[in-house]
Amino acid sequence: MSSLGVSVCVFWFIAVSTPALAQTNRLFQWSFANDALSTSLPTCFPLQIIVTSFNTTTNDTIGTPPYYMTAFVVGGTPVTTFIGTDQNNLTWTVTEPVGSQLVLSVVDANGSAGGIPPNIYKVIEGTTTQCVTTPINTPPFTVTANVTSELQTCQPWGFKVKGGVPPYVITFAQPGSPVVTNVSMLFGDDAFTFINRAGPNGQLIGAISDLTGRWATGTPIVNTKGMRVATIYVLQSLKGFSTSSRIH
Repeated sequence: MSSLGVSVCVFWFIAVSTPALAQTNRLFQWSFANDALSTSLPTCFPLQIIVTSFNTTTNDTIGTPPYYMTAFVVGGTPVTTFIGTDQNNLTWTVTEPVGSQLVLSVVDANGSAGGIPPNIYKVIEGTTTQCVTTPINTPPFTVTANVTSELQTCQPWGFKVKGGVPPYVITFAQPGSPVVTNVSMLFGDDAFTFINRAGPNGQLIGAISDLTGRWATGTPIVNTKGMRVATIYVLQSLKGFSTSSRIH
């Protein structure tokens, strides 16, 4: 690996590609209306959310309503919830169990993401927990990863999927990033290897959904280490067969 501040990963590139799903980022951004809100979120309390244009100078794009909140539960099952149609009057309520750690992403009707806050939120007990639900994992649909702690630049991060309805989509989300990356797996594939190109000294989550939109349980997260990369590829493999595609 180069000792320069920017490193380059090089490996075999096979012509057959695994496409990234068509998705537009940087159309809008979102925030909690309460600026004083901490990284601890109470259960069953409506939280106001505001959507604004990503470009605050032109203020010309706000995404396409309705909007949804996807809460990526670390080690658990992501939950996608309708939060409203009015960009100035959106509401989300935490229904995840107390102690859950959440990476949050607001998306619009077209699946365009409004960015990931830099914080990982922790669910605390609110005035009530009556709204708290536990996702049903029947029939089983799970994802496991070969790395669950630190992931170095250019290090392979392998995923194994069991259950659900293929083909699958893997969603990569990094706290503090303005984008979310969705990559489609080929039909019949139940394994995926990501060569890490995420920014170092952060965290990266990988979530799996199936053809029906159902999320797999067991969502892994890693701490990213190493250097920034200039060029890197994603490798997808199954039973000795691999394909490659670049993620931008």
